[in-house]
Amino acid sequence: MSQKQGFYYGWVIAVASMTMLWVTNGMVFGGLTVFDEELLGMLGRATGEENLLGQLKFRDAITLIVGGMMAPLAGAIADRVGVRPLMIFGLLLLAVGNFLYSQVSGFSEIYFIHLLLAASIASAGLVVNVIIVSRWFVKHRGTAMGIAVAGSSLGNATIPQLNAWLISEFGWQTAFVYGSAMPLLLIPMVLFVIRENPQDRDRELSDRTGKASGGSPLAMHSKSFSEAIRTPAFWMLALIAMSTFYAVLAIMAHLFLHMRGQGFEIQMAATGLGVMFSLGLVGKIGSGFLSDRYGRKPVLLGTLSIMAIGAILLVNTSMLTFWPALVLFGLGWGGLYTLLQVLAGDLFGVRDLGKILGTITILDSFGGGMGPFLTGVMFDRFQSYTIPFAVIAGLVCFALFLATRLQIKPLSGKE
Repeated sequence: MSQKQGFYYGWVIAVASMTMLWVTNGMVFGGLTVFDEELLGMLGRATGEENLLGQLKFRDAITLIVGGMMAPLAGAIADRVGVRPLMIFGLLLLAVGNFLYSQVSGFSEIYFIHLLLAASIASAGLVVNVIIVSRWFVKHRGTAMGIAVAGSSLGNATIPQLNAWLISEFGWQTAFVYGSAMPLLLIPMVLFVIRENPQDRDRELSDRTGKASGGSPLAMHSKSFSEAIRTPAFWMLALIAMSTFYAVLAIMAHLFLHMRGQGFEIQMAATGLGVMFSLGLVGKIGSGFLSDRYGRKPVLLGTLSIMAIGAILLVNTSMLTFWPALVLFGLGWGGLYTLLQVLAGDLFGVRDLGKILGTITILDSFGGGMGPFLTGVMFDRFQSYTIPFAVIAGLVCFALFLATRLQIKPLSGKE
């Protein structure tokens, strides 16, 4: 359907993908962190040991690394048979994983659950939602992708608050049981709202770019998987993603405990996550819109610069600088998160996008998985977040340097 014929259904797809990421990413990442105190207390009583944070956060490494290894397979399945069967499978696994969490009594059970959550994220998380939005949009891909990936920030801003309330009212085990129903509510949306492809794609490309399909600067010739992995751009994009995923997931996994250690009450510590991801929401939508209007490269450098400043401020933060640091870090990360997904489609096209995104996801998931785990290990060793947060700041600065070297085709005659 073209613009002249009325509302374009692709915007419904973008909102549906936002809703998917709201639940999947929000439940698996930020939503779990507010259970950490209860889980550490239970595990400490069961084992008679202290300093268990590194062992607990190893669960995040399992989720991200195993999920990343599964991502190429999920992307290949999405390229071949579509995203809807994968989404339903992932939602079912997410529901089962949360229900099983209510029964855990040791690390082995937690690690098994996170194998299920890894498969859930690979099937219903970022990769499949980026694929479907990229299929529906070309000229307005940045704006649409910003709307879709904003769901991750919405989830990580709101689900910790919901879980904190459920824990205070019903206890942590019952909170997990109630949470297990949430993914099931999305299955009708997958069945009846999400469509795999535009019904009139060639006309949509022509109307929205002002040229025939393939004529837009963004509708460049799609590269095969083998062609893409031989380009410097592929590896630069993967390293930027790996470094920044380490940073953001480390902060996400430890912010709640860091704030509790600084004397914040449980609800205020949950609010800290909400602030960071609410600003991430602004960054995601804003950077997508701005990159459509002014070009990818300047917005990419701007978001990474803001994120780097926030990360540096978090290293030796005080009560005066804590909230500004959190705002800058969240705003910068949100903007970068959108651009990483948009750039994959821009640089390589949609032909083998599932495989390409899946392979990048292996690398960024390794970084993301190591972030929470190594930060926990360093905290156990030094009993302070100063050194692990300094590592985070260094990685964000490294990503900024790589971004200055990345060659991006401009949207118009200028960057």
